[in-house]
Amino acid sequence: MAQQLKSVFTRYNKGLALAATSTAALALSTLYPATTKCDDEILHAPSYPWDHLGLVSSYDCAALRRGFQVYRQVCATCHSIERIHYRELVGVTHTTEELVEMASEVDVVDGPNDEGEMFERPGKLTDALPSPYQNEEQGRLANGGSSS
Repeated sequence: MAQQLKSVFTRYNKGLALAATSTAALALSTLYPATTKCDDEILHAPSYPWDHLGLVSSYDCAALRRGFQVYRQVCATCHSIERIHYRELVGVTHTTEELVEMASEVDVVDGPNDEGEMFERPGKLTDALPSPYQNEEQGRLANGGSSS
């Protein structure tokens, strides 16, 4: 019985504390109305009609292919998109055959083999796009301390 009364009073005290906090917050918000009102002179984000968001719409694959070409020729010397795999580009920017050829141009460290050693093999569609640096520290060093 004493335990039940103790739990009732504990809950009652928590409820009382919550009510007091809520009352204090309401009182402060009415004393300082400028902090609770929104400013009408804020800049809202523009809304654009994206063509690829419709039910039967799609991306502009030619533009994506050009963008990927620019990435490979310009951006890939410093930046990586190692979380993108070659297989994710099939049918979007290139055909399967083109991507198999593109992936095979890259040597990927794989392993260990039967002797426990790492080895290099030609890339496959399941491999991620290569990073321009061997590790993150080398990338930071090359980019003046910034990881990109």
